[in-house]
Amino acid sequence: MPEAGQYLSASAITLKMKTFDRVFYSSSDIYITNEEGISILFVSLDMVHFDQFIVHRVVKINPDVYFNIVPVSDPSDIIMYYQESDLKQMPLPEPMEFRPIVPHLEVQEILQAVFYVRKGNYHGRGHIDNFYEMIYVDQGTMQAIVDDHEYTLNQYDALIIDPGQKHVVYTSPECSCSYLAIDFNMKNTFESITMPHYFHTDKHIHQILSHFMNALEINTIFNDELAIVFLKEALLMLYQNGKSGRVDPMQEHFESTLLNEIIVYIHNNLFSPISVEDLCVHFSISRSTIQNLFRSQLDMTPKQYISELKLSEAQKLILQHKYTISEISDQLGFTSIHYFSRKFKERFNMSPTEFAKKGTE
Repeated sequence: MPEAGQYLSASAITLKMKTFDRVFYSSSDIYITNEEGISILFVSLDMVHFDQFIVHRVVKINPDVYFNIVPVSDPSDIIMYYQESDLKQMPLPEPMEFRPIVPHLEVQEILQAVFYVRKGNYHGRGHIDNFYEMIYVDQGTMQAIVDDHEYTLNQYDALIIDPGQKHVVYTSPECSCSYLAIDFNMKNTFESITMPHYFHTDKHIHQILSHFMNALEINTIFNDELAIVFLKEALLMLYQNGKSGRVDPMQEHFESTLLNEIIVYIHNNLFSPISVEDLCVHFSISRSTIQNLFRSQLDMTPKQYISELKLSEAQKLILQHKYTISEISDQLGFTSIHYFSRKFKERFNMSPTEFAKKGTE
């Protein structure tokens, strides 16, 4: 605050505008106190590069520093102490605006979320919807035609179809596919941003969508809210990180030579019982080392990775219709068919038998 005996004018100001086209400056010190609400101070030395600070208690602005202040909350009241004869103002080349943190994407309603299993040579019916649809491939390969664009979707690929777009999905004779389709209504107010539609994703999106499906399993208002939150998180992650074009997630995540060797070993021994202890002995590393390696590179434990890989292979074997569920459980080294069935249902939200039936539809 001003020193004793220093006479300054005091102006009580109620801030209303979040934009400004001019700045103030003074040849003497200025003091600003925040009386009510939240306000943000813009300061600059050149009227080009501005820093922003939330105003708490008393702020001292040094001489010849350009500034203006805008409200964050409503109301927002300040008191400014200044030498009236020293205070000047200068127009800005272009107006500046404080952009509050507000939602630009709102999932308004989840219409349905269905997990499909399609055998080879499936061909859907072309149609147009008045809502959004997300297609996420869990296993296999499928094709999609959206308006005049054709896409090939492999494992972990995602496609977002806008309202009013004609689309159809199909599989080639030699390829089966299991995928998640989510129909929803969304309000999107991102300005001047062309949203991509095709994405090659990683395990993080897979985990978010798993949380999404788990939330839908229990029909409560809180789980419904969680499902909306998870879907919004997945959409934002896709839009933020997803640019059309292929990337190799194996190359991206398996930068560590040691991790590469472990992954190859797991794949080569997929049809045998594999434990974390076996990996530690084979590669002469501690349990904490392998746990940290998998968590940092893959965001999961080695046990989770092995289980995920075995269950994904189980899907493929079930769709071949060559083996019984019991035989598949034995081949993949599960301790019992009951344990296998429980883990399969936890992962895919359906039992192996239900999955097999879907594959024949």
